[in-house]
Amino acid sequence: MKKIFIIFIILAIAGCAGNFAKQRKISGPSYQLAMGRLAENDMQGALVELGKAQRANPTDPEVYYGYALTYRQWDKPAEAIPYVDKAIEYANNLKYDHPGMKSEAYNLKGDLLAKLNKNEEALKYFKKALDDDLYKTPENTLYNMSLVYITMGNLTEAKNSLSKAVGIRPDFTPAWDALGVVYSKTGDNVSAINALNRALELYPDYIEAHWDIAQVYIETGNTEEAKKHLLDIIRLDKTGGFTARATEKLAEIGGLQ
Repeated sequence: MKKIFIIFIILAIAGCAGNFAKQRKISGPSYQLAMGRLAENDMQGALVELGKAQRANPTDPEVYYGYALTYRQWDKPAEAIPYVDKAIEYANNLKYDHPGMKSEAYNLKGDLLAKLNKNEEALKYFKKALDDDLYKTPENTLYNMSLVYITMGNLTEAKNSLSKAVGIRPDFTPAWDALGVVYSKTGDNVSAINALNRALELYPDYIEAHWDIAQVYIETGNTEEAKKHLLDIIRLDKTGGFTARATEKLAEIGGLQ
């Protein structure tokens, strides 16, 4: 009887796995369509496709991850949390079809908690994300951690996280920019300029990096270099968000004469 019972369990598990694989043939494409809608900022369209995916496969973690991403983009982090929890719960269903799925969900939960100003809890989930050797983008989590540490005023840990991030991915431009800002906050302007110049080498049109390096040059009294970067901002800024700030700063340092 015991052997028969064990065989029954094995067959049941195999049947569940087979059903999941069949259901994924529907939920997978619907999830991809939803992500396409989300890329177009069509949140309602994304939710419609995710609803189809969920009905086809109620234990597909990517579906719940998609819901969480959609509500995050909709600036509704509290509504996203239950969905990311489901993504974490079902993450192992994908096994090697999506390596690091659980870490991606942990990272997203940390990001959502940070948006809700739950910084300590956010760090806990970021650290969980980094535990999986199969996680493909740990640099993203390290960068997210650094932003939380900066908010908390812990510049040492922020610098450590950013240094690890650019060590993993040397072309990670936002991390170089953030690292430059952290160095400047600690008074290490030489390292700040080096890091910000690295960001601009990787992406010469990076408006935020031009702004950040201009502030460091002003701090060090090098107004000529600051002017160049402020003028670059005015040239590059198509939306006008930074133009007013750059123009005002140029007036302050005599760059509009």
